[in-house]
Amino acid sequence: MKKLLLLIAVVASVGGLLAWQLSETSGYVLITLGLYSVEMSVWTLLLLLLLLWAALRALAYLIRLIVEPGKRLVRVSTSGRKARHRNRTAQGLLQFIEGRWSQARRNLMRSAKHADMPLLNYLAAANCAYELGDQDEANRLLVMAEESDAGGELAIGLAQARMHLRDQHFEEALAILRRLYAKTPDHPMVLRMLVSAYQGLGDWKNLEKMLPDLRRYKVYDKEHLENLSIDVSRTLILQFAAQAKESGTPEDIQNLTRFWQDLSRDMRADVHVQQAYIESLVQLGEQTQVETLLRKALKNSWDERLVRLYGLVDGGDAKRQLLVAEAWLRERPNDPTLMLTLGRLSMKNQLWGKARDYLESSLAFRAQPEAYAELAKLMAQLGEHEKSAHYYQQGLTLSTGLSAVK
Repeated sequence: MKKLLLLIAVVASVGGLLAWQLSETSGYVLITLGLYSVEMSVWTLLLLLLLLWAALRALAYLIRLIVEPGKRLVRVSTSGRKARHRNRTAQGLLQFIEGRWSQARRNLMRSAKHADMPLLNYLAAANCAYELGDQDEANRLLVMAEESDAGGELAIGLAQARMHLRDQHFEEALAILRRLYAKTPDHPMVLRMLVSAYQGLGDWKNLEKMLPDLRRYKVYDKEHLENLSIDVSRTLILQFAAQAKESGTPEDIQNLTRFWQDLSRDMRADVHVQQAYIESLVQLGEQTQVETLLRKALKNSWDERLVRLYGLVDGGDAKRQLLVAEAWLRERPNDPTLMLTLGRLSMKNQLWGKARDYLESSLAFRAQPEAYAELAKLMAQLGEHEKSAHYYQQGLTLSTGLSAVK
């Protein structure tokens, strides 16, 4: 109540002051425009200006009342159109994931120009076209994707490379992936696809150079990377061996030996890699070296394939080989593969009775075509041709699976 009374007093005071000023000091203003002139008091001019200001405010308010609904309608319409395009994009992506390529491509293309990320629409649509077998359309959409977003080079390149890899166009894929690798050497998908391209081309040397990057950036889990490293080492050993066998030069044999020596200790200890290297040396006639390698390898890790090889190589001292293998038998008395090896070594030493015992013991523990074949050869050597033919027949039946058919 006090505040209201105070406000009334202030307004009355100001009003009284203005009335007093109007009565005491009217003043005047003269406005001349060509032949016309207007004379008025200062207070009249102020009143006119106030009325003009009020008129302009009223006009602005009236215009806003007329225009604002139209703007609101445009905003609502635009918002609705964007929502429809977003929904269509989402539906297209869902259809893409579900493998409904034709519907997905149609929805993605209809909403691409109005999408928040048109690059995504074009890339997915290109993959749909590829799945539908329309490679030209897929390429056209990839070009549109590139035009829609200059920053999408990586995504577009990966999509192109993936299509080339699936079509087994490894050279084309490799060209794209090398360009991407130069810019993003740590990108896991680029590295994975490079591996696929090199494998497709049989370029194992470049694949070997990639192994450190694959380890550094943890592109694969430990088991997968280990298996890949083994495959690379085995294949390169076989390639070096093939080259050495073809040329017959000591230099190529030395290259094979040098590659083996440069492998890590763990890789040289792997049975698959050892077997590839040992078999390569056997083919190249380096059997004395093979016997030493086999003996060391079997001392560290027992493997049936290496045991079998030990009975086939000529280490230069058959008697010593037999003694080494018989020492193993004390630890593994029921090993059929070791007994097969002992039978072969006994035959090399012309110990026919011992060879027969070992081979028959091997067959008693496990029937193997190889053991039947060795026993057949032994019987032929002893002049027992009927038994020899019988064992050959047994081995043939076992190897072809005829007994299972019966």
